[in-house]
Amino acid sequence: MRAHKFVSKIHKWVGLIVGIQFLCWTLGGVVMTWIPIEQVRGEHNLSVQEPGPIQAEKLGSLLSSLGNPGIMSVRTRLIAGEAAADVSFADGSTALYSIASGAKLTPLDETLALAVAEADFAGEAGVPTAALLDIAPYDYRGKTPVWQVDMHDEEGTLIYVSPSSGRVVARRNDVWRFYDFFWMLHIMDYDTRDNFNNPLVMVAAGTAFIFALSGLALLIYRFGRRDFGLKPKKSVRP
Repeated sequence: MRAHKFVSKIHKWVGLIVGIQFLCWTLGGVVMTWIPIEQVRGEHNLSVQEPGPIQAEKLGSLLSSLGNPGIMSVRTRLIAGEAAADVSFADGSTALYSIASGAKLTPLDETLALAVAEADFAGEAGVPTAALLDIAPYDYRGKTPVWQVDMHDEEGTLIYVSPSSGRVVARRNDVWRFYDFFWMLHIMDYDTRDNFNNPLVMVAAGTAFIFALSGLALLIYRFGRRDFGLKPKKSVRP
């Protein structure tokens, strides 16, 4: 009986400590299983840009105009529907150039950042606006500076465009923010929200294990040893 009471107290107090976190884990699991991840990532509003033809002569003229200053690699891609050359140099720097005009496109200005975001977005938007941020907002955890383009749609879509690469680096919407809140509660990382192995969640998981273990012990006590195929303890007469 003493052991029973001792285990019961452990189970009670541990349950009080981890009970709220159990609820958070459950709610987080419900949210993450019910909401399609494609909607969270904004992929349902992602516009697929088909690659266009590249004029070899103009590309050659562009590289000649650069004078080959330690060019390591050249990749062609579309940026806002325009053929561009992504050039990497020996010093580790990169730059984006228009193949048609030879003009340097990076760092992107506001007009080009808006064009990149609009080309990436396939949903119904209002009049997009852009702001160059030096401090990352809570829904963007990448490098700065970054262009934040507000699409002013019903889903609260924000598209983040890197001024140095000309690429979309993040897509955020109201569903993502809702999902991210419960993800934060689920992994118990209230700062960066990306560390699943933080000490807080490790302690909570260990405490939950003690709670489950003590509950199993109480179950054995409650049903009796005979119900689990164990021999009942012999009573010792004084």
